[in-house]
Amino acid sequence: MPSRIEITLSPELIDAEGQNLQAKAKHYFGITTDEIRTIHIITIDADLTEEQVTKAQSDIFTNPVTQISSLQPLAVDFDWMIWIGYRPGVRDNAGATAVEAMEDLLGINFKSGEGVYTSKRYCIRGNLLGRDDVDRIAAELLANDIIQQWKIFGTADWDPETGIGIIIPKVLLDHTPTVTAVPI
Repeated sequence: MPSRIEITLSPELIDAEGQNLQAKAKHYFGITTDEIRTIHIITIDADLTEEQVTKAQSDIFTNPVTQISSLQPLAVDFDWMIWIGYRPGVRDNAGATAVEAMEDLLGINFKSGEGVYTSKRYCIRGNLLGRDDVDRIAAELLANDIIQQWKIFGTADWDPETGIGIIIPKVLLDHTPTVTAVPI
């Protein structure tokens, strides 16, 4: 059963990645934001128990001194939220490394078709921002459209119980190979 771990810096710590994005949005496009917080998402598509996922969460993915994490969507305040993840079929190097780390920690082997996928949520506060501003930040500062996909959520679109949902970027081919004779 798929599961998700969300990880972010403790609220009292400065989010350097978020501040860098804030500065770029202001410098390149004149888009002013109040604050941007970054949340890293680990989506696990494997037949693991909740105890195994919790062990990986605490022993691999979360630094208890500087980070907080949850198996549920983290409640970080925002006016707009951008989710960025890899497109289906694109190699996720961090996800592949996470598989190796989890296999070592848990003493298991992932089965064929199972995997770990990484993505990020950018929680943006700024009540003067419009959807076009946020889309421009996503398209021109955060994502490479060739290998990444994104979704934008306003506070009205956001369900705090399900968050972004479970997004697994797998290529699923629903095709039966056939042979066709072509007269020359």
